[in-house]
Amino acid sequence: MKTSAVRRTIAGLTVAVLSVLASACQPDPSPGDRGKEARPPLRFSHGYWLGYFPLSIAEEKGFFDQQGVDVELVFNPDLYGMISDFTAGKVDGLPWTMEVVVRILAREPDARVVLYSGQTAGADVIMARPEIQTISDLKGKKIAAKTGAMGEMLVSEMLERNGLAIDDVTLVNVGETDVAQLLANNTIQAGHTWEPYVTQAAKSGAKAIFSSKETPALFADFTLFRSTVLRDRPDDVRAFIRAWFQAVEFWKAHPQEGNEIIAKALKIPASDISTDGYELFSLEEVRRRFAPNNDPTSLAPLVNKHIDFLVQDGQLGRRPDLDSIFDSSFLPPATSRE
Repeated sequence: MKTSAVRRTIAGLTVAVLSVLASACQPDPSPGDRGKEARPPLRFSHGYWLGYFPLSIAEEKGFFDQQGVDVELVFNPDLYGMISDFTAGKVDGLPWTMEVVVRILAREPDARVVLYSGQTAGADVIMARPEIQTISDLKGKKIAAKTGAMGEMLVSEMLERNGLAIDDVTLVNVGETDVAQLLANNTIQAGHTWEPYVTQAAKSGAKAIFSSKETPALFADFTLFRSTVLRDRPDDVRAFIRAWFQAVEFWKAHPQEGNEIIAKALKIPASDISTDGYELFSLEEVRRRFAPNNDPTSLAPLVNKHIDFLVQDGQLGRRPDLDSIFDSSFLPPATSRE
Protein backbone atom coordinates (compact mmCIF):
# COMPACT_ATOMS: atom_id res chain seq x y z
CA MET A 1 0.00 0.00 0.00
CA LYS A 2 2.70 2.39 0.96
CA THR A 3 4.70 1.47 -2.14
CA SER A 4 1.71 2.11 -4.41
CA ALA A 5 1.07 5.45 -2.74
CA VAL A 6 4.68 6.47 -3.15
CA ARG A 7 4.59 5.45 -6.79
CA ARG A 8 1.42 7.47 -7.36
CA THR A 9 3.01 10.45 -5.66
CA ILE A 10 6.17 10.19 -7.74
CA ALA A 11 4.12 9.80 -10.92
CA GLY A 12 2.10 12.88 -10.03
CA LEU A 13 5.18 14.89 -9.31
CA THR A 14 6.76 13.73 -12.58
CA VAL A 15 3.72 14.90 -14.56
CA ALA A 16 3.74 18.25 -12.75
CA VAL A 17 7.45 18.77 -13.38
CA LEU A 18 7.12 17.81 -17.05
CA SER A 19 4.20 20.23 -17.40
CA VAL A 20 6.27 23.06 -15.90
CA LEU A 21 9.20 22.23 -18.15
CA ALA A 22 6.97 22.09 -21.22
CA SER A 23 5.48 25.42 -20.32
CA ALA A 24 8.92 26.91 -19.79
CA CYS A 25 10.02 25.71 -23.21
CA GLN A 26 7.19 27.52 -24.96
CA PRO A 27 8.27 30.81 -26.57
CA ASP A 28 7.16 33.99 -24.88
CA PRO A 29 4.30 35.70 -26.67
CA SER A 30 5.53 38.34 -29.05
CA PRO A 31 4.91 41.98 -28.14
CA GLY A 32 2.24 42.07 -30.81
CA ASP A 33 0.36 39.19 -29.13
CA ARG A 34 0.44 40.44 -25.54
CA GLY A 35 -2.76 41.93 -24.26
CA LYS A 36 -4.67 41.75 -27.55
CA GLU A 37 -7.43 39.78 -25.90
CA ALA A 38 -7.69 42.36 -23.13
CA ARG A 39 -7.84 45.46 -25.32
CA PRO A 40 -9.73 46.36 -28.48
CA PRO A 41 -7.71 47.54 -31.49
CA LEU A 42 -6.53 51.11 -31.52
CA ARG A 43 -8.87 52.65 -34.11
CA PHE A 44 -7.21 55.28 -36.27
CA SER A 45 -8.53 57.30 -39.22
CA HIS A 46 -6.92 57.56 -42.61
CA GLY A 47 -7.89 58.64 -46.13
CA TYR A 48 -6.80 59.83 -49.55
CA TRP A 49 -3.95 62.14 -48.58
CA LEU A 50 -0.30 61.29 -49.11
CA GLY A 51 0.59 62.52 -45.63
CA TYR A 52 -1.36 59.52 -44.29
CA PHE A 53 -0.05 56.90 -46.76
CA PRO A 54 2.63 55.45 -44.42
CA LEU A 55 -0.26 54.01 -42.40
CA SER A 56 -1.04 51.59 -45.24
CA ILE A 57 2.60 50.50 -45.34
CA ALA A 58 2.69 49.97 -41.57
CA GLU A 59 -0.39 47.77 -41.80
CA GLU A 60 0.72 45.72 -44.83
CA LYS A 61 4.31 45.18 -43.63
CA GLY A 62 3.16 44.20 -40.15
CA PHE A 63 4.96 47.08 -38.43
CA PHE A 64 2.12 47.63 -35.97
CA ASP A 65 2.31 43.99 -34.89
CA GLN A 66 6.10 44.14 -34.71
CA GLN A 67 5.90 47.12 -32.38
CA GLY A 68 3.29 45.45 -30.19
CA VAL A 69 0.03 47.23 -30.95
CA ASP A 70 -3.18 46.10 -32.59
CA VAL A 71 -4.35 48.87 -34.94
CA GLU A 72 -7.54 49.05 -36.98
CA LEU A 73 -7.26 51.63 -39.74
CA VAL A 74 -10.64 53.23 -40.37
CA PHE A 75 -10.69 54.45 -43.95
CA ASN A 76 -12.93 57.33 -44.94
CA PRO A 77 -12.89 58.54 -48.57
CA ASP A 78 -14.22 61.88 -47.32
CA LEU A 79 -11.31 63.59 -45.57
CA TYR A 80 -13.68 65.88 -43.72
CA GLY A 81 -15.72 62.86 -42.69
CA MET A 82 -12.66 61.74 -40.74
CA ILE A 83 -13.19 64.72 -38.46
CA SER A 84 -16.78 63.68 -37.81
CA ASP A 85 -15.60 60.16 -37.00
CA PHE A 86 -13.26 61.55 -34.35
CA THR A 87 -15.67 63.99 -32.76
CA ALA A 88 -18.35 61.27 -32.70
CA GLY A 89 -16.01 58.94 -30.82
CA LYS A 90 -15.79 56.37 -33.63
CA VAL A 91 -11.99 56.46 -33.68
CA ASP A 92 -9.27 56.90 -31.07
CA GLY A 93 -6.86 58.93 -33.17
CA LEU A 94 -6.83 61.27 -36.14
CA PRO A 95 -4.27 62.73 -38.55
CA TRP A 96 -5.06 66.22 -39.82
CA THR A 97 -3.74 69.70 -40.52
CA MET A 98 -3.20 72.23 -37.78
CA GLU A 99 -6.17 74.51 -38.36
CA VAL A 100 -8.50 71.51 -38.09
CA VAL A 101 -6.65 70.21 -35.04
CA VAL A 102 -7.07 73.58 -33.30
CA ARG A 103 -10.78 73.65 -34.11
CA ILE A 104 -11.24 70.10 -32.83
CA LEU A 105 -9.39 70.87 -29.62
CA ALA A 106 -11.53 73.95 -29.10
CA ARG A 107 -14.59 71.66 -29.04
CA GLU A 108 -12.92 68.49 -27.75
CA PRO A 109 -10.30 69.71 -25.26
CA ASP A 110 -9.79 66.17 -23.99
CA ALA A 111 -7.23 65.32 -26.71
CA ARG A 112 -3.55 65.95 -27.39
CA VAL A 113 -1.22 66.24 -30.39
CA VAL A 114 1.53 63.62 -30.10
CA LEU A 115 3.13 63.70 -33.55
CA TYR A 116 4.13 66.38 -36.08
CA SER A 117 4.46 64.05 -39.05
CA GLY A 118 5.12 66.08 -42.19
CA GLN A 119 4.39 69.14 -44.24
CA THR A 120 3.21 70.07 -47.68
CA ALA A 121 5.92 71.88 -49.61
CA GLY A 122 4.28 72.29 -52.99
CA ALA A 123 1.70 69.51 -52.84
CA ASP A 124 -1.15 71.98 -52.17
CA VAL A 125 -1.69 73.93 -55.37
CA ILE A 126 -3.92 76.71 -56.61
CA MET A 127 -4.77 75.96 -60.21
CA ALA A 128 -6.15 78.62 -62.56
CA ARG A 129 -7.77 78.66 -65.98
CA PRO A 130 -5.56 79.41 -69.00
CA GLU A 131 -6.76 83.02 -69.37
CA ILE A 132 -5.53 83.89 -65.87
CA GLN A 133 -2.02 85.15 -66.57
CA THR A 134 -1.18 86.70 -63.20
CA ILE A 135 -2.58 86.49 -59.70
CA SER A 136 -3.81 90.06 -60.09
CA ASP A 137 -6.11 88.78 -62.85
CA LEU A 138 -8.09 86.94 -60.17
CA LYS A 139 -9.66 90.16 -58.89
CA GLY A 140 -13.42 89.79 -59.16
CA LYS A 141 -13.12 86.13 -60.09
CA LYS A 142 -14.36 82.94 -58.39
CA ILE A 143 -11.83 80.88 -56.44
CA ALA A 144 -12.68 77.48 -54.98
CA ALA A 145 -11.42 76.49 -51.54
CA LYS A 146 -12.75 74.88 -48.39
CA THR A 147 -13.71 77.90 -46.32
CA GLY A 148 -12.39 78.11 -42.79
CA ALA A 149 -9.71 75.58 -43.63
CA MET A 150 -6.25 75.38 -45.15
CA GLY A 151 -7.60 76.03 -48.65
CA GLU A 152 -8.86 79.45 -47.62
CA MET A 153 -5.60 80.12 -45.76
CA LEU A 154 -3.56 79.34 -48.88
CA VAL A 155 -5.78 81.55 -51.04
CA SER A 156 -5.48 84.36 -48.48
CA GLU A 157 -1.69 84.06 -48.43
CA MET A 158 -1.56 84.17 -52.22
CA LEU A 159 -3.79 87.22 -52.48
CA GLU A 160 -2.09 89.13 -49.66
CA ARG A 161 1.33 88.66 -51.24
CA ASN A 162 0.01 90.13 -54.46
CA GLY A 163 -1.79 93.16 -53.11
CA LEU A 164 -5.27 91.66 -52.98
CA ALA A 165 -7.62 90.72 -50.16
CA ILE A 166 -10.10 87.91 -49.77
CA ASP A 167 -12.91 90.43 -50.36
CA ASP A 168 -11.48 91.14 -53.84
CA VAL A 169 -12.58 87.68 -55.02
CA THR A 170 -15.59 85.42 -54.63
CA LEU A 171 -14.64 82.45 -52.48
CA VAL A 172 -16.58 79.33 -53.41
CA ASN A 173 -16.76 76.64 -50.72
CA VAL A 174 -15.82 73.59 -52.79
CA GLY A 175 -13.93 70.40 -52.00
CA GLU A 176 -10.53 69.79 -53.55
CA THR A 177 -11.74 66.78 -55.53
CA ASP A 178 -14.18 68.90 -57.58
CA VAL A 179 -11.80 71.66 -58.63
CA ALA A 180 -10.60 70.11 -61.91
CA GLN A 181 -14.13 69.72 -63.30
CA LEU A 182 -15.24 73.17 -62.17
CA LEU A 183 -12.20 74.74 -63.81
CA ALA A 184 -12.89 72.87 -67.04
CA ASN A 185 -16.46 74.21 -67.31
CA ASN A 186 -15.50 77.72 -66.13
CA THR A 187 -17.68 77.58 -63.02
CA ILE A 188 -14.61 78.83 -61.17
CA GLN A 189 -11.49 80.55 -62.45
CA ALA A 190 -9.08 79.17 -59.85
CA GLY A 191 -9.12 76.65 -57.02
CA HIS A 192 -7.12 74.89 -54.34
CA THR A 193 -6.45 71.19 -54.88
CA TRP A 194 -3.77 68.48 -54.85
CA GLU A 195 -2.75 65.41 -56.81
CA PRO A 196 -4.13 63.60 -58.68
CA TYR A 197 -6.54 66.50 -59.28
CA VAL A 198 -3.73 68.89 -60.21
CA THR A 199 -2.85 66.62 -63.14
CA GLN A 200 -6.51 66.28 -64.06
CA ALA A 201 -6.95 70.06 -64.10
CA ALA A 202 -3.80 70.50 -66.21
CA LYS A 203 -5.27 68.23 -68.89
CA SER A 204 -7.94 70.85 -69.57
CA GLY A 205 -5.38 73.66 -69.81
CA ALA A 206 -5.32 74.87 -66.19
CA LYS A 207 -1.97 75.81 -64.67
CA ALA A 208 -0.47 76.23 -61.23
CA ILE A 209 -0.19 79.85 -60.11
CA PHE A 210 0.65 79.35 -56.41
CA SER A 211 1.50 76.48 -54.10
CA SER A 212 2.46 75.60 -50.55
CA LYS A 213 6.09 75.58 -51.71
CA GLU A 214 5.88 79.34 -51.24
CA THR A 215 4.55 78.98 -47.69
CA PRO A 216 7.04 76.63 -46.01
CA ALA A 217 5.83 74.99 -42.78
CA LEU A 218 2.44 76.69 -42.94
CA PHE A 219 0.56 73.50 -43.79
CA ALA A 220 1.65 70.50 -41.79
CA ASP A 221 0.10 67.25 -40.64
CA PHE A 222 -0.34 66.26 -37.02
CA THR A 223 -1.61 63.25 -35.11
CA LEU A 224 -3.86 63.56 -32.10
CA PHE A 225 -5.33 61.02 -29.70
CA ARG A 226 -7.97 61.28 -27.05
CA SER A 227 -6.57 61.95 -23.58
CA THR A 228 -8.32 58.85 -22.26
CA VAL A 229 -6.39 56.74 -24.77
CA LEU A 230 -3.12 58.46 -23.86
CA ARG A 231 -3.83 57.83 -20.19
CA ASP A 232 -5.09 54.24 -20.42
CA ARG A 233 -3.00 52.96 -23.33
CA PRO A 234 0.26 54.93 -23.39
CA ASP A 235 2.33 51.93 -24.52
CA ASP A 236 -0.01 51.35 -27.46
CA VAL A 237 0.33 54.98 -28.56
CA ARG A 238 4.12 54.78 -28.29
CA ALA A 239 4.10 51.56 -30.32
CA PHE A 240 1.85 53.19 -32.92
CA ILE A 241 4.32 56.06 -33.33
CA ARG A 242 7.29 53.69 -33.58
CA ALA A 243 5.48 51.79 -36.33
CA TRP A 244 4.77 55.09 -38.10
CA PHE A 245 8.46 55.99 -38.25
CA GLN A 246 9.28 52.44 -39.32
CA ALA A 247 6.87 52.84 -42.25
CA VAL A 248 8.26 56.25 -43.18
CA GLU A 249 11.80 54.88 -43.25
CA PHE A 250 10.67 51.89 -45.33
CA TRP A 251 8.92 54.10 -47.89
CA LYS A 252 11.96 56.34 -48.25
CA ALA A 253 14.23 53.32 -48.69
CA HIS A 254 11.86 51.40 -51.00
CA PRO A 255 9.71 53.98 -52.82
CA GLN A 256 8.50 51.68 -55.59
CA GLU A 257 7.44 48.88 -53.25
CA GLY A 258 5.90 51.42 -50.91
CA ASN A 259 3.90 52.94 -53.77
CA GLU A 260 2.64 49.51 -54.80
CA ILE A 261 1.53 48.72 -51.24
CA ILE A 262 -0.33 52.02 -50.97
CA ALA A 263 -1.93 51.62 -54.41
CA LYS A 264 -3.22 48.16 -53.54
CA ALA A 265 -4.48 49.21 -50.11
CA LEU A 266 -6.31 52.32 -51.33
CA LYS A 267 -7.26 50.95 -54.77
CA ILE A 268 -5.66 53.80 -56.66
CA PRO A 269 -3.12 53.74 -59.53
CA ALA A 270 0.48 53.57 -58.33
CA SER A 271 1.26 56.28 -60.90
CA ASP A 272 -0.90 58.68 -58.87
CA ILE A 273 1.32 58.27 -55.80
CA SER A 274 4.21 60.64 -55.32
CA THR A 275 5.86 62.44 -52.44
CA ASP A 276 6.85 65.35 -54.68
CA GLY A 277 5.94 68.51 -52.84
CA TYR A 278 5.62 66.76 -49.52
CA GLU A 279 8.13 66.14 -46.74
CA LEU A 280 7.71 63.25 -44.32
CA PHE A 281 9.69 64.07 -41.18
CA SER A 282 12.27 61.85 -39.58
CA LEU A 283 12.17 61.28 -35.83
CA GLU A 284 15.04 63.74 -35.36
CA GLU A 285 13.17 66.41 -37.32
CA VAL A 286 9.98 65.85 -35.34
CA ARG A 287 11.84 66.21 -32.04
CA ARG A 288 13.46 69.44 -33.26
CA ARG A 289 10.12 70.95 -34.21
CA PHE A 290 8.52 69.99 -30.91
CA ALA A 291 11.31 71.74 -29.01
CA PRO A 292 10.36 75.26 -27.82
CA ASN A 293 12.18 77.90 -29.87
CA ASN A 294 11.49 80.84 -32.17
CA ASP A 295 12.20 78.98 -35.40
CA PRO A 296 9.20 79.65 -37.71
CA THR A 297 9.05 75.92 -38.49
CA SER A 298 8.65 74.96 -34.83
CA LEU A 299 5.23 74.38 -33.35
CA ALA A 300 4.45 77.56 -31.44
CA PRO A 301 4.85 80.11 -34.30
CA LEU A 302 3.09 77.78 -36.71
CA VAL A 303 0.12 77.13 -34.44
CA ASN A 304 -0.23 80.80 -33.51
CA LYS A 305 -0.57 81.70 -37.19
CA HIS A 306 -3.40 79.20 -37.57
CA ILE A 307 -5.05 80.42 -34.36
CA ASP A 308 -4.90 84.02 -35.65
CA PHE A 309 -6.65 82.91 -38.85
CA LEU A 310 -9.37 81.03 -36.99
CA VAL A 311 -9.99 83.88 -34.53
CA GLN A 312 -10.25 86.41 -37.35
CA ASP A 313 -12.53 84.04 -39.26
CA GLY A 314 -14.83 83.80 -36.24
CA GLN A 315 -14.30 80.06 -35.81
CA LEU A 316 -12.44 80.32 -32.52
CA GLY A 317 -13.80 82.25 -29.60
CA ARG A 318 -10.70 82.06 -27.44
CA ARG A 319 -7.04 81.29 -27.88
CA PRO A 320 -6.19 77.82 -26.57
CA ASP A 321 -3.34 77.16 -24.17
CA LEU A 322 -0.56 75.71 -26.35
CA ASP A 323 0.95 73.84 -23.41
CA SER A 324 -2.28 71.85 -23.12
CA ILE A 325 -2.31 70.87 -26.80
CA PHE A 326 1.05 69.20 -27.42
CA ASP A 327 2.68 66.22 -25.78
CA SER A 328 6.01 65.00 -27.15
CA SER A 329 6.50 62.42 -24.39
CA PHE A 330 5.16 59.62 -26.63
CA LEU A 331 7.92 60.04 -29.20
CA PRO A 332 10.63 57.37 -29.23
CA PRO A 333 13.84 58.37 -27.45
CA ALA A 334 16.28 60.34 -29.57
CA THR A 335 18.66 57.37 -29.68
CA SER A 336 15.95 54.89 -30.75
CA ARG A 337 16.53 53.23 -34.12
CA GLU A 338 13.22 51.43 -34.19
